[in-house]
Amino acid sequence: MEKSDYNQTDMGTPQGGTISPLLANIALDQMETDLIEHLRGIKGWKSKIGSTTVSIRTKVKKAKKSQKEIKKAQTELKKSQKESKGTQEGIEKSYKVRNKLKIDLVRYADDFVVLHEDKEVIEESKSFIGNWLEVRGLTLSEEKTKIVHSTEGFDFLGHHIRHYENRVKGTYKLKLLNGTPTEQRRAKATHVLRVEPTKDKIKGHYREISDTIWKLKTATPVQLIATLQPKISGWANYYKAVHSSEAFGKLDTFLWRRLYQWACRRHPNKGKRWVADKYFGTVNGRKWTFAQIVGKGKDRKIVKYIKGYSKHKERTGSYARVGYDRSYYDGDTAYWAERLSKGYGNITPSKAKMLKRQDGICPVCKCRFTNTDLPEAHHIHPRHLGGEDKYTNLVLVHLHCHDKIHRENPGIRGIKIDQISPELQGYLDNGMAPAYQGKNIKMPTSTNTVLSLGGGAGKIITTASGIKPPTDTSTVLRTGKGAGIITPASDDDKGSI
Repeated sequence: MEKSDYNQTDMGTPQGGTISPLLANIALDQMETDLIEHLRGIKGWKSKIGSTTVSIRTKVKKAKKSQKEIKKAQTELKKSQKESKGTQEGIEKSYKVRNKLKIDLVRYADDFVVLHEDKEVIEESKSFIGNWLEVRGLTLSEEKTKIVHSTEGFDFLGHHIRHYENRVKGTYKLKLLNGTPTEQRRAKATHVLRVEPTKDKIKGHYREISDTIWKLKTATPVQLIATLQPKISGWANYYKAVHSSEAFGKLDTFLWRRLYQWACRRHPNKGKRWVADKYFGTVNGRKWTFAQIVGKGKDRKIVKYIKGYSKHKERTGSYARVGYDRSYYDGDTAYWAERLSKGYGNITPSKAKMLKRQDGICPVCKCRFTNTDLPEAHHIHPRHLGGEDKYTNLVLVHLHCHDKIHRENPGIRGIKIDQISPELQGYLDNGMAPAYQGKNIKMPTSTNTVLSLGGGAGKIITTASGIKPPTDTSTVLRTGKGAGIITPASDDDKGSI
């Protein structure tokens, strides 16, 4: 597809296919290494290119802590570095870099950019890469290949990267000069680097959102939200870690206008205030949020709402840097599991949020998630018992742990949460609702309740029910007075093992 004209692919792979990035990575592998070796081999250019020696950069997050806490953190950091023997033990603490290398080649599939302060080096790099690609049967695109100064800026992977003149002045500049070393450098800098979404990407995305709203003129608010939210979240999550506040603010305004037009069109005979009260509400302090609203007055309730662009924004640069020599397939599962526990990886933002909250550990098997695991969201209070689909009611577990929970503990159907006893409510709070049948077993009245984990898994055994604990080798977990004590199943309640 080119300029709305479809051309049949007779040979090779179609553009945009899933195999294209893999083939590009295979063909363009070693480009950076060969380029650096070539440039360093030119007489007198070693000082221009720099050294390729590797060092470990340590990055400690600064916070308002006491001197005692700072010393303790530094001691733990040195200990972790000593135990890891140069490997990256803490994701946000240390990573391998080449500090003395003065040239950078950043590549993503078949798109790449070469960065250097000397134009002569860039021109030589372009010539070398052209010859290097020719050997592999490839050529540089003359339309897309250009040499620009950083103050002019360039587009790369949907981002506009440019050095802007530093306009910090007045009392704010004096405040920075009297601040931390980082703030002082910012005040003295002649130019400031900004990475922001390109105008074409912003316009294209807004056009897509506008067209989607236009096509759904007769849809309900719930259907409209369900269609728009994945598009908004997907675009915003791609740009959330760069300088995107201005773009997000504009898109939020455009989105509000378009949704307000959609709402007014549905009710041409109603006033604007009536339309606003029906489709817009205040969510977490943000007014004019498009939502599905039910009820009136005190019974007014927001069922579902659109999460705007600005709500996805994160602090610029708030990501963990990957070591230059790291690969997703290098076999270092501990490193990538640690990254995953910090929320970095090929996972959805919702699962990343739950992983951070759980420190990357599954609450069922107490094992850390790895990059090859299949995480699954589990509802603590089951939805068929009235549980809500919110973060406070969700926990991330392994897929096999999730199957185990529902296999061994099928839950309670037909009973509302407020009708369940405190003992059983405790199990629900822990996300492990045991099977309970109200026909033959009375509701638990004793605090000496045990949950069988062996052959009788899923049964609640109490003194009120008349059922004795199992006498086989099954293990039971006691709650109530002896909570947290695992004992062998027996008739007596003696010491723990």
